[in-house]
Amino acid sequence: MTDQAFGSLELDANGYWNGRIKLDFFGTEKEVGLMIDSCYESQTEISERQKESFYSFLKKWPELQQTIVKEIIRYYNEEERFSYGPDDPEQAAAWWPEIDTVEEMRKWISLDSLVIESDKIVESCRAGKRCLYLLFSYQWAEDYDGNGIGIQLLNEEISQTGFQDIAF
Repeated sequence: MTDQAFGSLELDANGYWNGRIKLDFFGTEKEVGLMIDSCYESQTEISERQKESFYSFLKKWPELQQTIVKEIIRYYNEEERFSYGPDDPEQAAAWWPEIDTVEEMRKWISLDSLVIESDKIVESCRAGKRCLYLLFSYQWAEDYDGNGIGIQLLNEEISQTGFQDIAF
């Protein structure tokens, strides 16, 4: 399918329309994955609500970037750092670098994908709020399962931070 807002998209076996979009990430244009939930194909077209979620996100994206990276710093330092890995203090220090600034964190993360929820989930679980997820990979420690970091945005505000699978 070709959509006017999202371009060329292919429906996968899990009910997601998949494509690629370009986003500016701190002054560097980056191509990232795009996944739009069709709720197991019950939603055969991209809805106006999903497009509105995307356009509202794009409008606020320049100012959201700093806030999102600060949230990743908080999540890293308060929830993930030293939560697994080697017991030896020297080895653990090598796994888990000190990261306290946006500039430092930008060196350790990569924005991989944007996921937009289906209308059905938005209506039943999100009280109609626009919902999308940003999925990041990272370079610290060892990412055993490739689950990276996911941030849920409701009406362009951070609602939840965790592993990438919060989007699914």
